[in-house]
Amino acid sequence: MKKHIALTAALLLALTGCNATQNDSINVPSPVSSGNSSTTKDSPADSSDHPTASESTTNSAPDSTPDNTPDSIPESSSDKPEKPAGNDVHQGGEMSDKVFVLSDGRAIDLYGGGYERGANYARSLNTVKAFVGDQVNVFSLVAPTAVSFYLPEEYSYMTGSEWDNIDYINENLSGVIPVDAYTALSRHVNEDIYFRTDHHWQPLGAYYAAEEFAMTAQVPFAPLSDYEAVSLEGYVGTMYGYSGENPLVRDNPDVFTYYKPKNEYTVTYYTQSLENPYEAGMFLSGLEYMATSLWYTVFFGGDGEVEHIHTDVGNGRKLVIVKDSYGNALAPCLTGSFEDIWVLDMRGFEKSISELVKNEGLTDVLFCMNSFSATGNNQYELESKL
Repeated sequence: MKKHIALTAALLLALTGCNATQNDSINVPSPVSSGNSSTTKDSPADSSDHPTASESTTNSAPDSTPDNTPDSIPESSSDKPEKPAGNDVHQGGEMSDKVFVLSDGRAIDLYGGGYERGANYARSLNTVKAFVGDQVNVFSLVAPTAVSFYLPEEYSYMTGSEWDNIDYINENLSGVIPVDAYTALSRHVNEDIYFRTDHHWQPLGAYYAAEEFAMTAQVPFAPLSDYEAVSLEGYVGTMYGYSGENPLVRDNPDVFTYYKPKNEYTVTYYTQSLENPYEAGMFLSGLEYMATSLWYTVFFGGDGEVEHIHTDVGNGRKLVIVKDSYGNALAPCLTGSFEDIWVLDMRGFEKSISELVKNEGLTDVLFCMNSFSATGNNQYELESKL
């Protein structure tokens, strides 16, 4: 009954819109360099979060006009990575409602950016690092979205640069370790790493970003062969609504493929105030009976609860992922990397992130969210939860 109530409440939300040092008790790498730069769980529901500057939960896309963008991009430092080459896209497209739709039916959210908000996001992460100290690694993974890889070059004037904004965040980090998901994803642009009909990355894209994080955090990482691939045909996600129900989006559905880890783990769910625990599966079942726009809630049923995953890894590494919905698809990719994984959404969590780290003896903190969250209004949710 408790599980049914939690899932029902989540559905209502959807509709309404570092340096670390070795110690004797945990296996922390020494040191990690920060640089400076009618269903149930395993059953639907929860909020879809459109990755806009305001992370609106309505079915209207927001104004994509850049805000708080300086007249010139901040000066580059000589040691930061070069921007990867973009995807060689050669096709037409046009605005449809407030998203851009290519001739193959891919819908793309145009990015607004915001250096001021990005700097504020970095300050929040720096504050957490100062609270948790040198015994805990703190990482920042700001995920680019499809606009960085699939918008044709001739339309690049219509969008801000996610690369420049992520780089600016990294330059403002202090003791926090950046994870370069942008470059990692750029190596796979010809694979299905982003949905055409939804604002999220594909689970495969999340996997490649998780791989980059695992390498940065110096933990093991399971190959895709260690997962069970589950595929469903005919996925039409959130971008159909955001495009004003453009038939080109509807008539070019995605294949939705997600990956179930095969190692042993348990998942305990909590309310946002860390109360009323119960155990359930990591994945919803019965997706084929749900509206396709809800399929991304396969991971934990969405964003409505806090999850604690305990795995059979036994390496002493204990992680909390502070995320928007992009982090939902990434968490299952790390069950072979960490002994414990806490997953919490910054928009709903009602406790202190730093206190959770202290009380649970966590060794690692990963802030994982898309660029629209990190440089938009969502990042202000962090300030009361540090």
